[in-house]
Amino acid sequence: MRKVSPPSPGAARPEPLDPGDLPALRQRLRADGGKAWRSFDQVADTDAFRRFLQEEYPSAARLVGSMERRRFFRVMVASLALAGLGGCDDDDDAGSRTEDGRTEEVPFVREPEHQKLGGLMRYNSGALLDGHANGVRVLVRDGRPLKIEGNPDHPWSLGGTDTFAQASVLGLYDPYRSQAVLHQGRPSSWGAFRAALAGPLAAHAADGGQGLHLLTPPVTSPTVLAQIEALRRRFPAMRWHGWSAVSRDALFAGTQAAFGQRLEPRYHLDRARVLVSLDGELLDPGAAQIGQARRWSDARRAGIAAGRLPVLHAVAPTPGLTTARADHPLAAGQEAIARIAAVLLASAGGGTPDLSSLPDPAQASWTRRAAAALGRARGEGLVIAGPAQPPALHVLAHRINGMLGNTGRTVGFTDPAAAPAESLAALADSMDRGQVRTLLMLGVNPAYDAPADLEFDRRLERVGLTIHAGEEVDETAARSHWHLPLAHPLESWGDARAVDGTVTAIQPTIAPLYNGRSMSEILSVLADAEPRGGLAILRDHWLGRWRDEDDRGDAAREGRWREMLLRGFLPDAALPERPVTLRDAAAGGQTGGQTAGDGASAEARAAAAGTVELLFRPDAGVRGGAGSNNAWLQELPRPLTKLVWDNAVLVSPSLAEREGLRTGDVVRLERDGRAVEGPAWIMPGQADASVTLLLGYGRRMPDALADGLGYDATPLRRSDAPWSAAGATLRRTGRRVELATTQDHGSMEGHDLARARPLDAPAAETAATPVPAVPAAEAGAAGDRAWGMVIDLDSCIGCNACVVSCQAENNIAVVGKEEAARGRDMHWLRIDRYYEGEPDAPDTRFQPVPCMHCEDAPCEVGCPVEATLHDHEGLNVMVYNRCVGTRACSGYCPYKVRRFNWLDYSAGASPTMQLQRNPDVTVRSAGVMEKCTYCVQRIAEARIESDRTNTPIPDGAVQTACQTACPTRAITFGNLADGNSAVAARRRDARNYALLGELGVKPRTTYLSAVTPPTGGAEG
Repeated sequence: MRKVSPPSPGAARPEPLDPGDLPALRQRLRADGGKAWRSFDQVADTDAFRRFLQEEYPSAARLVGSMERRRFFRVMVASLALAGLGGCDDDDDAGSRTEDGRTEEVPFVREPEHQKLGGLMRYNSGALLDGHANGVRVLVRDGRPLKIEGNPDHPWSLGGTDTFAQASVLGLYDPYRSQAVLHQGRPSSWGAFRAALAGPLAAHAADGGQGLHLLTPPVTSPTVLAQIEALRRRFPAMRWHGWSAVSRDALFAGTQAAFGQRLEPRYHLDRARVLVSLDGELLDPGAAQIGQARRWSDARRAGIAAGRLPVLHAVAPTPGLTTARADHPLAAGQEAIARIAAVLLASAGGGTPDLSSLPDPAQASWTRRAAAALGRARGEGLVIAGPAQPPALHVLAHRINGMLGNTGRTVGFTDPAAAPAESLAALADSMDRGQVRTLLMLGVNPAYDAPADLEFDRRLERVGLTIHAGEEVDETAARSHWHLPLAHPLESWGDARAVDGTVTAIQPTIAPLYNGRSMSEILSVLADAEPRGGLAILRDHWLGRWRDEDDRGDAAREGRWREMLLRGFLPDAALPERPVTLRDAAAGGQTGGQTAGDGASAEARAAAAGTVELLFRPDAGVRGGAGSNNAWLQELPRPLTKLVWDNAVLVSPSLAEREGLRTGDVVRLERDGRAVEGPAWIMPGQADASVTLLLGYGRRMPDALADGLGYDATPLRRSDAPWSAAGATLRRTGRRVELATTQDHGSMEGHDLARARPLDAPAAETAATPVPAVPAAEAGAAGDRAWGMVIDLDSCIGCNACVVSCQAENNIAVVGKEEAARGRDMHWLRIDRYYEGEPDAPDTRFQPVPCMHCEDAPCEVGCPVEATLHDHEGLNVMVYNRCVGTRACSGYCPYKVRRFNWLDYSAGASPTMQLQRNPDVTVRSAGVMEKCTYCVQRIAEARIESDRTNTPIPDGAVQTACQTACPTRAITFGNLADGNSAVAARRRDARNYALLGELGVKPRTTYLSAVTPPTGGAEG
């Protein structure tokens, strides 16, 4: 911030200003930081000054005609001085804000009519993941985005969110986010960057763009794509490359080989009775997770109601959420999956499955069951292959669906939402040949996450001018000539498509905190004679596009533009399905690139050779590394391992037994002269000879949160096979690492905690533990309000979106790795993960556990100071200023859902981090107990509105943070005293039960048991 000092005594007065020179008035105002009024007294009565006020400060202009002149200037001095505080920028950039089309913000002089100060405003926007958008609703209070909710009207995401969208609000306020333009590692300015770029751009314009290369993540934005096309017209020889550490290139290569077109599969889960996943990502984290998980849960609910459950068979070399929620899971290596697919293809033709290529009895049994189920469900089955599988396996999946009549019914195809670009390997080759003169890298970090064989670091040194734009000063920024701060989506104008093609509007909810620019604004520097702001770029693109498409007039186009911003998406913009025909070339017996060999299993051959198969998978918390500096994501327990603040090398129980490994033993993996070391984690459900390395860790960013956490898996990745590698060796190093995990024990030990029942089970079998009714006296005392919650375990996929949502809503502190390892994590909501069956092939169950709000709560009996008690609506609440930290309530609680605040985690928080905190929830200090409150602040808001209007609170008017975040709508909350409420209806469901109900504590939170296929096995 530029410091403004008062003039010294005797200082010369500013030179008089020309009354008609408005630019000079603006410049003097900005330069003087609010003291320009000294010269205004010469022009205050002129029309020019009044025009200046009307344009720059309309609220102040209204005061001129109604206020005595001397008093007016006193008001002006105070308001203009405050406005000067917003000029936190370098001298060059102070003027560039107007030049770039950006607007300045000033304090309110009077409250806007459409806004209640202190009240929540909701903006529909989009959250980006892997370049794709999901519709969200941003909750904003007094200009501060506080919370992300789902947009229930969005055609793809349907109101759901994921962990990445929920945690993005923390990323906005991250004080370590990139805050300034850097040149050779030193602070610079946008103006200096534009001046330095002028010469290279002129040279490229002269030779048509020879040597000019652009590198981006997957781009789905219609506006950005139009800008790239404009760049190509200006620089015809420019080359555009795309890169993502978690790319889906194999999926598109599979459709290219199968149909001769690059296509995106779209699954119609409501039409499928049988699903077979070949290492598919149906429910796993990714751009499609929210939409697919919602459609899967809806299909399950409809099937349960109809008495015909859609059954999921899933095979994978390493477990994920899809295999964890599968009715019939199987662990198998890459080669075995290819053999299984070949058998399924032969069976789809009507023949008897030939299982001779599957010597493993478990694999043969699973394949026989899946083939029979697909055969019975012709036209109502679905085979899915995941992006980590090679293109040849995708071809097999498409052929199976085609032969079974599933194509066009349960699976359709559209154009991909992301536009095609040249590969990173092509860029690396051009760099190595010295053909790249200028390289602009937007939102990517290839110096960290590019496969090792590309040697991107070394080749980057051969580029004449390297420009990097990112939200962090990361590994690539450190090796570039220029680094530009990239704006966060919550402070940017833009657009992007969802996986189904729905165009989603991205609109800012706060002015850029750290002087960042969006990707569109940075491209404007290259493509436009005069750089434009994000709003102008977006608006010009869509109004111009609609003008070319129809001639309904400017008013109609303006209405369409407003509707897009209000809804957060463009209606009816999803990409249409296209007819497809299998190519003849795909009819030759492709088997995923594998051979039958000598009949021995791949696992047996690998064990005999002393080698293992390497698998590379994105971490469930930080993905490929994009979330590495987000503390919420780092401390989020991974769905299956429950690890925090670290990654591990996942090995099967059988392999661990052979190698004498324990969890935490550091192992060394070597292949082709490169090695990686990391701590082992014994993973139930892992394929025997497959070892999984998790991406996103091992960062090299001094002073950053992620620096030094975990190991880096990229040295063993290759660009031609980014997801797997055979022939690696594994050995123990003799060292150990203590891994921090929030759940040490994964067995129910004979207890019936996370229940499951067959679809055809009689209702009486679930009635052993009665669910307590709401006491009539208690309900009446609350004015017929008795809050309660029901969680459907059949819909829960363990994705953790609810956990991060609760953290954002309730100002829950991050404690760090050491404290988490001591069991001092602070999450008010946890998701327990249980295994049943054999360690190599377990059944996995998830169970969210918040505070149960027991009617006969043991914690209330145990508290010596009555800090925890019941309110008049049946909530178990905390009075923080009474709590003295005895922790007696935690000892009495049978569910262990209370957290003790051991340290003052909120002390020393940066000013920007404090902006994120929800003012409706107390920021707790050390020494008090914390727990779920059913989001009592949201209940209070609805109660106040009910009292104001003298009307009952409608069902659904109060939704907890965990409920709104859940992509599968597994959580229902409401008034149990209202017999017509959704929560009361679920409580009457035959599957409803109380966790530890035998203790008689009468929990207000109950569960619906998960559902398994019928005992007869007719459906798979």
